[in-house]
Amino acid sequence: MSPNPIYHLPCLTKVLYFILISSFAIGCSQKRRVAENPDLQFFQDVSHHYLPSDKVSLQGATFARVDRIPGSDLIWFVSVPGDGARIKILFNEGKKGIGRNKGASKVQRVDEAIRFLAKGDVSGNGTDDLILITSSSKKGSAKVLFNNGKGYFSSRPNVELPFIPESMDRVDLVDVDQDRDLDLIFTGKKVLTGNGKIDKRQGQVLVNNGEGKFKNVTALLWPMLPAGIVGTSIADYDRDGLPDVFLMYGNGQNRLLMNNGVGQFVDKTNSLLPRILDKSTHADWADFDQDGDNDLLVINTTINKRYQSYPGETCYFLENDGYGRFRKTSNRELPAESAFRVYLLDANGTGIPDAIILGRKGPHYMVGLGKWNFSVETNKRFPETGPIKNMTFGDINGDGFLDILGVSAGKSTPKLWLNRVK
Repeated sequence: MSPNPIYHLPCLTKVLYFILISSFAIGCSQKRRVAENPDLQFFQDVSHHYLPSDKVSLQGATFARVDRIPGSDLIWFVSVPGDGARIKILFNEGKKGIGRNKGASKVQRVDEAIRFLAKGDVSGNGTDDLILITSSSKKGSAKVLFNNGKGYFSSRPNVELPFIPESMDRVDLVDVDQDRDLDLIFTGKKVLTGNGKIDKRQGQVLVNNGEGKFKNVTALLWPMLPAGIVGTSIADYDRDGLPDVFLMYGNGQNRLLMNNGVGQFVDKTNSLLPRILDKSTHADWADFDQDGDNDLLVINTTINKRYQSYPGETCYFLENDGYGRFRKTSNRELPAESAFRVYLLDANGTGIPDAIILGRKGPHYMVGLGKWNFSVETNKRFPETGPIKNMTFGDINGDGFLDILGVSAGKSTPKLWLNRVK
């Protein structure tokens, strides 16, 4: 990912300078307070004080850098049957909340229904742009909306994505070729060609030319794959500084694609992954054993009994040997129920990954103790114990720790949980 450029402000007033320095000092103080008291860390529901009071029907959301003012802003969207979609941008106003006051939010209309939304600085102007997967049209099922730096998103007449079929379900923004700009990787559960046949590659790779224009290089960089992809987890797994791709399959063997150094992804599943047949739903990566490489936590609804390490096992770790070769590592602290999402973060400042796993019965908040050990502390640290549909993370108050926007199962109104110390 390209680093954010530095913007010089020659006319910066003393007042603005004081605000910036004060915010930084407060953030550092809060971060130290959490890190020095890891056992007292918890998430507090601040929805009433931070979010707009009117109820919303929320389809999806993400925290983003909408403008250049410090603090995570919020974008959420909802499709309107027969009338496209609405994207709502809510600006972070610090202690005044997010999008609560007049002028702190705006709504933009999109002609097509939105099925998936991702954000990233495609144009390199220091703020996040939006990649949308939409309902089908003659031009394809995806578009880029560029941010003007102040939170207004629009397409550019001279920038059009190559054709993306309707069967694509998600997009990842990643610097595939290491040229310091963001490229796009599209995948789907059952990707079809234009004539309705199964696509042999089940994905598309679009390379950014540095000006926000994209070229389809799928045939050159992406291998042939079986259908069934339900998710991706992209990280450097062999410590060569290049992004690799772990693919989750909804029913079968997950797969590992290694970057060969020039942006080409090679399927190394048979040589680097253990054979495990399961119904995966999600995965996330972190260095669980603190040995300098990225491991994986894989979440499933079920695992074929032949590959279970104990009865009822549904989640497991993949331990990295440092060269991208993985072995299954089981842990009975992981929930023994169908699970749908996992989020890894250092919530308490210890430097050890913590995990939030969304299971069928509710969330499991697991505090990392190091060397694959965890303490399940859901009731102590988390305000919501009922089923949760999904989460997104951002640093709301600038303290260096991630806060959570969550949507409970069966409800569409979001809640905001702030990372705090008792």
